[in-house]
Amino acid sequence: MGKISEHVFRAVNSASLAGWYKTVMGMQVTEDASAKTWTAFYPGEGVKLVFQEVASKGTTYKSNRDSCYWKIGVTVSDVDLARDKIMAAGTQVSVPNQFLDVGYLCHLADPNGFTIELLQHTFKQNFVKPIPDPSLALGQTAVIGQITTRSQDIEASLGLYRDTLGMKLLSIQDISDYGFCLYFLAFTAENPPDQDLNSTKNREWLWQRPYTTLEIQCRPGQSCVPMDKEGEGVDHITMEVEDYANILTKLKADQSNSSFPDPDGIQLKLKSASR
Repeated sequence: MGKISEHVFRAVNSASLAGWYKTVMGMQVTEDASAKTWTAFYPGEGVKLVFQEVASKGTTYKSNRDSCYWKIGVTVSDVDLARDKIMAAGTQVSVPNQFLDVGYLCHLADPNGFTIELLQHTFKQNFVKPIPDPSLALGQTAVIGQITTRSQDIEASLGLYRDTLGMKLLSIQDISDYGFCLYFLAFTAENPPDQDLNSTKNREWLWQRPYTTLEIQCRPGQSCVPMDKEGEGVDHITMEVEDYANILTKLKADQSNSSFPDPDGIQLKLKSASR
């Protein structure tokens, strides 16, 4: 089975940034001194965040609504508790709200400006307060549940991620009132509880998965700027895939580093799931 294994960022003061993810977000952190990289992650099946050090004289990261990259999502059982813990540690977080029939959520930015969404396992009206765990930074366990990208052409995106890389489409969420539609894919053998991928019944189930999904926001007719290749920013997303050699051949990807952009400019790097 394939998986989304690494989400790689280029960042100034990577050690300090990784320390923030450890202290404030409660992730485990490892260091590779020779490579000048730090890796932050929650135990389990979710993606690992990798921070590569870049020179401070380069371009600083600024979140951009027209970028092909948006955010990561951290899923928890109690968003209000997580927000209180993060705020107490000195980081500002927006006021949580039930966004339509999508989820109970709020947003923040890490010290380098990368966006994080806190997303609750259940809708606000279905929330049952769990017993907090004082040993954990957020008072509860957490998962990096989503990496969110943007696309102008969802059929091209599905042609890559679903039809070529082997991800499964788990949910389609039409948010036409706001001019976009969300598509969620993952490397998984699981099926959502309702076979109708547009069903709201699948959404709370989706927020409780132990692995990371790829969330694609499709905004037809709106610009989608590819990722910068220098300075601070998202460097690439690493995915482990089955049938690795044939996929590289089909994509005509660079065989030397197995790296290529998706249809909207998200840089991907492939590894064999069998390695």
